[in-house]
Amino acid sequence: MSFPDLPAGFDRHRAALDIVDPGACNPSGVALALHQACRQAIAERVSQRDDPAIRLIGLQLAFLLNVDRVLDNDEYARLVEHCTARAAERKHAANREIAA
Repeated sequence: MSFPDLPAGFDRHRAALDIVDPGACNPSGVALALHQACRQAIAERVSQRDDPAIRLIGLQLAFLLNVDRVLDNDEYARLVEHCTARAAERKHAANREIAA
């Protein structure tokens, strides 16, 4: 499998190194690099879960998003509650638009 829309010359290993040193601070940029790295690994038939570059990029993203705090059950429950409420609000709003 190939992904011709990956950036020309993209190298997930170089991207991982550039992200962790000096420490990227843009979550959306890191997430995009993670996505691209996963696609490159798929194309090379490499396990995404075990790939060192993907794991480094994922670690930086987890750091930026304070994922260690989510391991606290109270924080996890709060995040789920918030997302559940917002999803329900959007669904309700979409249903009103369809009915109108």
